Amino acid sequence: MESRPDQPSVSMTRRRSRVAVLATLALALVLAGCSGGQPNPDPVDLGDVATPGAVSSVTSVGALGDSVTLGVNACDEPGWCPARSWATGDDPGVGSVALRIGAATGTFPETENAAKDGGTLADGIGNADDVIAADPQLVLLLLGGNDVCSRDMDTMTSVDDFRTGYTTLLTKLSTELPDATLVAMSIPNLYMVWELGHQQDAAVDVWAKSSSCRNLLGDPRATGQEDVERREAVATRNAELNQVISEVCTSDLNCTYDDGALFDYKFAPEEISSIDYFHPSAVGEAVIAEMAWDVVVEAMSQ
Repeated sequence: MESRPDQPSVSMTRRRSRVAVLATLALALVLAGCSGGQPNPDPVDLGDVATPGAVSSVTSVGALGDSVTLGVNACDEPGWCPARSWATGDDPGVGSVALRIGAATGTFPETENAAKDGGTLADGIGNADDVIAADPQLVLLLLGGNDVCSRDMDTMTSVDDFRTGYTTLLTKLSTELPDATLVAMSIPNLYMVWELGHQQDAAVDVWAKSSSCRNLLGDPRATGQEDVERREAVATRNAELNQVISEVCTSDLNCTYDDGALFDYKFAPEEISSIDYFHPSAVGEAVIAEMAWDVVVEAMSQ
């Protein structure tokens, strides 16, 4: 997904040295740096984190995605909030996949977050080399939101192009990282974001000032036939691209799909950022982290 238009659309990678998970949690509680406008969620209880045997070998985690994987607008001010990334963050209120691995193994893994703010699948392919260079044992994928959300209907990524691109990405990752586990998350239900926000004056006001996802969020209260059909077409493309992810991931021996769990999830208002009424809040990032962890456990228990 895209951030507010004043955010730079550049890739960001983030790596940190491995440290004992207890030290990580203690520092994160003090230094999380995300307070104020949006509430700090309570720390996720990681005491009962499942420990599939293969997780013990995970010392490095890679992530490819868009602004959701960068934690955009999950803090109290607009912009990146990598501490609250569902994939690689160290905020205990989110309980990212990386933190759960740390809780399971006793050591926080190295991370390579090669997500791009506003990034599409094509950007994910372009940034894959950054992840490959880190030689991770686990790669987390959440791509496609910006292939659905666009400035107009004509600039959405076609189903055929998305299929070609996703196949290219998984083939590249599986070839260059033959021993890595790939976890592919479905694209969230973007139509649901419109449903949650279009009756809220605050959301409508924010959307009117943003260039993000105009094919869905433009004229959010318009009820004419063209507007209804426009939103329905976005919802259809959302579902179509998730079907592509399912099919391509299923055909790759290294890949495990979330079976549409993220797409099917109905986010509550508090799980959407009050900054832009579009990105997940810290609580929403925690929801994604838990879902992704379930897929990781499934994949690494096989």
